[in-house]
Amino acid sequence: MSHPPERRKLPLIAVYAETAANAEQRVTELLGAAGASPAEVHTLIAAIQAGAVEGAQGEVIELDTQAPADRSDQVHEGWLRAVETIAGRLAHIADRTVRQARTAAAVTDTPPVVTRAERASLPTPADSVGEDQVHQVLEAAERVFVSVTGYTGFDRDLSEEILAVVLKSVSAEQQEGYVRQLEAFAEANRERLGQLYGKYGPGGTLADERHCYLTHQPASVVVCERLDTVPMWLNGVWNDELDAELTLERFTKHWRFGLGPS
Repeated sequence: MSHPPERRKLPLIAVYAETAANAEQRVTELLGAAGASPAEVHTLIAAIQAGAVEGAQGEVIELDTQAPADRSDQVHEGWLRAVETIAGRLAHIADRTVRQARTAAAVTDTPPVVTRAERASLPTPADSVGEDQVHQVLEAAERVFVSVTGYTGFDRDLSEEILAVVLKSVSAEQQEGYVRQLEAFAEANRERLGQLYGKYGPGGTLADERHCYLTHQPASVVVCERLDTVPMWLNGVWNDELDAELTLERFTKHWRFGLGPS
């Protein structure tokens, strides 16, 4: 019995991720110190990212004239279709990057008017998060998660453990009102959350809890909100205190890039 040939692994860019993350964190700190709100910073960075994707799309489109020479019409047609598919996908990613940033900015509470000295101060990190806060946020996340997925077979203890860390990326000033912020985020992004869990969550078309357990946990709702609001801060607290670094990396790809057509 013959076996199909093994698929060739596609080249993966793995050089600039850490450099980009450090640069984004530095830009966030500088703009925050200058008085820019987190939502404005996130929107600006998203616009730069979308512009980079748009530039890549322009180079891909030029490939339509570079089909292999001396090949059949069928090969040329396949080449053009591949270029069109990739170009269309890149356009979708660029548009979605900006759209998601604008949506996140729209649900962020409008900051009060403050003095120049107050604007220059950065948010106060929360060294620890109390059990009551973790439970309140988890209850809100569970309501959203169950309403979207209908799934109740999650591990509540695991979600509590995750949130005790993830909530450290919520500033001390925002902790008290965070449940309202999470609920507003979930309402504004219900369609995106439905796509995420419908694809990767319980019973989803590409569900694989062993590959990324976050998709089956209510805590993932909070992770989504933090990824749209303070991704570098979230990444920092996660990598400092939780073992499964790849889990957050995989989940981030699902949330940012995996919600388009399969």
